Amino acid sequence: MAIGCTTFAARTSADYESGQTSNAQFVKDSAACTKQSEADQKRLGSGEHDPTHSTFNRMYDACMRASGYRRKPEDAK
Repeated sequence: MAIGCTTFAARTSADYESGQTSNAQFVKDSAACTKQSEADQKRLGSGEHDPTHSTFNRMYDACMRASGYRRKPEDAK
């Protein structure tokens, strides 16, 4: 069985490319996604005791993609 994630860290703006967006907007969008992901993790996940951050990361990824950002390739981090 293969596992799709090689890290258990919570996602951050460092995992995403800002593209043509200004740094201020990128930081604002990331903060909003973090806040939404934390609330989702508390409601659906194991909270801060989830070592994989799976619920947080799914919501953060969905939020950042919905905002138009793309994840950096794993080897670019």
